[in-house]
Amino acid sequence: MAIASAPASLSNLGPGFDVLGLALAEPLDRVEAHAVEAPGVTLANTGPYGERVPSDPAKNVAAWAAQRMLEASGASGGLELVVHKEIPPGSGLGSSAASAVAGVVAAARALSLEPRRAELLAIGRDAEALAAGSGHLDNVAPALLGGFVAVVGTHPPDVRSLELRGQWSLAVVLPALVVRTSEAREVLPRRVPLVDAIDNLRDLTGLLDAAARGDLTAFSRHLRDQLAQPYRASLVPWLEGAREAALEAGAPTLSISGSGPAVFAPCPDPGSARRVLQAVLAHLADGGIQGEGWVTRPGPGALAL
Repeated sequence: MAIASAPASLSNLGPGFDVLGLALAEPLDRVEAHAVEAPGVTLANTGPYGERVPSDPAKNVAAWAAQRMLEASGASGGLELVVHKEIPPGSGLGSSAASAVAGVVAAARALSLEPRRAELLAIGRDAEALAAGSGHLDNVAPALLGGFVAVVGTHPPDVRSLELRGQWSLAVVLPALVVRTSEAREVLPRRVPLVDAIDNLRDLTGLLDAAARGDLTAFSRHLRDQLAQPYRASLVPWLEGAREAALEAGAPTLSISGSGPAVFAPCPDPGSARRVLQAVLAHLADGGIQGEGWVTRPGPGALAL
């Protein structure tokens, strides 16, 4: 038997649409894999969100990724998987990526394999395509590698770990709403104005420089996007009010993760993050929107036991 965990992650990160991702210390998905004589992959889902993911192994990203690893191994037997689902699906926190990564890492360990990083990334990418309709890596890469990462290429996978010098805390808020990645991608235009593309490049440059210097103020200032967020505004009409509540509580900014609805604020310390978290949750509750949240920090990637 092998057990692997993989973390939630923040993706897009302002101007880094489909390019930048950041692993979180929590929450985590966990997958147990048992090597058995019977061929194929069987699946059981548990945890607070286990009922919200497919029970069919062909449609469940953890089982699908494990099946790919099983096929690559050439083993005559199979795998029994137990998926402990702690990251809410449709959250904007890389739920499907975490499950896929934990699934493929647990499968590799149960089969006594040592696959190359590129192979694991490719399987995670293709599992994301199964879940979201497109094979992106900005959640898969941080879920596997941890920390702050940039996607340089998708086919084949090419990912770089970046420096994030600041020891910041993160207030992460998840409204009790669902925004499907596939739906959020449908509202995006095929072309954007040149001025918006240039603005994004400027903010991307500033964001990377601020991360390397550990400058929280500059990092927060550059968490802006002109390529996706303006077109997705109708999917998160509560965002501006939540941002105002966060700023009043002392946050330097409040930014959306992935396609939402999760939002996050980088803060200098856990106390500041806790105040921001409580303020945003209270604002949402006043508007009839329940939610949950975490005071967390950048964390490691997949771990296998």
